Amino acid sequence: MNEAVLVLEQVRTPMAGSPHVLDVDLRIAAGEFVALVGPSRSGKSLVIELAAGLVRPEAGRVVLLGHEWNDTPESEQTPVRLRVGTVLQQPGLLSNMTVFNNVLLPLRYHRGAMSDRDRAQAVMAELERLGLSALRDRFPAELNHGEVRRAAIARALMLDPEVLLLDDPVAGLDAELVLVLKRHLEERRAHHAMTVVAALRAPSPFIEAVDRLLVLRDGRVVADGTREAVVGVVPESLRMYVA
Repeated sequence: MNEAVLVLEQVRTPMAGSPHVLDVDLRIAAGEFVALVGPSRSGKSLVIELAAGLVRPEAGRVVLLGHEWNDTPESEQTPVRLRVGTVLQQPGLLSNMTVFNNVLLPLRYHRGAMSDRDRAQAVMAELERLGLSALRDRFPAELNHGEVRRAAIARALMLDPEVLLLDDPVAGLDAELVLVLKRHLEERRAHHAMTVVAALRAPSPFIEAVDRLLVLRDGRVVADGTREAVVGVVPESLRMYVA
């Protein structure tokens, strides 16, 4: 079995807006594509935030790429974060920058040896693959929700991350664009080892690409396995999330 890239070991922490407490113990291996599914306020977003080191658990430990967030001083976190692409529910595009310049940012700050021409070509190639090249000169306020999200995903992929953490990556995307994103991630993973963990809020063809589903309810994992295996064991009330 591949080495674990992400470990949430006996993690317990409150969930905002819910009477329940997140209580999970899970391991995600290098190269896995895992989807977190389940109803609203089941803990999916919190798992992404914990994995990204943005939230500290009340109990337990979170280890990403061999680094336990609680034990990693802030001064030493940047090298870890550069190996991880993260897109949260609020994608965080800079409002005063165009799509092109938002996606360029990681290369500008962390790929100084690249020429301006090579950086521009890399950005445009990513925008093209995600159907955003025609929007390169628009600002975030001029984009719809799905366009903002795709631009944020493009930015998260620019440094070829080892781990990609996505919260609701298909929000605002129609069926065709969901398939575009799905195919793009499949192609990236075929040529570049990458672990993907995605929280999904609604049933989507996107889950056809995953290796493993984690079904959450009230802060606990109630099913864990391949899509085929999970469909047969989840309660009827949760089946819509894995169908």
